[in-house]
Amino acid sequence: MRTYQSLLAFKQMIQQGDYLVLDTETTGIHQAEIVQIAVVDSADNVLLDTLVKPVSRIPYDATRIHGITDSMVAEAPGWGEITEQVEALLRGRNLVVYNAVFDRRMMYQSAEFARLPKVEWKTCSRWWCAMEAFAEAYAMSRFTYASRGRGRARWHKLAMAARHYGIPVKDTHSALGDARLTLALVRAMAAAT
Repeated sequence: MRTYQSLLAFKQMIQQGDYLVLDTETTGIHQAEIVQIAVVDSADNVLLDTLVKPVSRIPYDATRIHGITDSMVAEAPGWGEITEQVEALLRGRNLVVYNAVFDRRMMYQSAEFARLPKVEWKTCSRWWCAMEAFAEAYAMSRFTYASRGRGRARWHKLAMAARHYGIPVKDTHSALGDARLTLALVRAMAAAT
């Protein structure tokens, strides 16, 4: 879990404005693959927004959440066709992701499903987890100084985090919509005292 010092470092990085925001939609939450990926920069310019054709079929339960079907990804590039583009975008950059561990794991698993060489995504970019940063900021805003540090800050869904800062929640469960919502969230967090 993040410490107060790492929360400050996160906020300072956001205030400097040199970062990217990434989000994915997947075939599930465990042994799953990416079916959509989006990357925006700190000025909300869309650098990547694409469907991704997975090796396996998209389960109905996943489609119910994000609306992406097998027919929608039938002509989309596979993970192997976009890996170089993603790596070039992210290389050497600060990268903000809401639940960074999950999205990075999906990137690794997508390569495994496609039998591609492993890209060391964790060393490709400096990953910042907006979910962990929000959990720390939210815990600090709700408890007195004396009660901080007892237990761990609770993680929250992106929509709840956005609502906490009064950010309208729309277009969730699309990679681009969630990347933009994460961008709005981290801007609000950086502006908060």
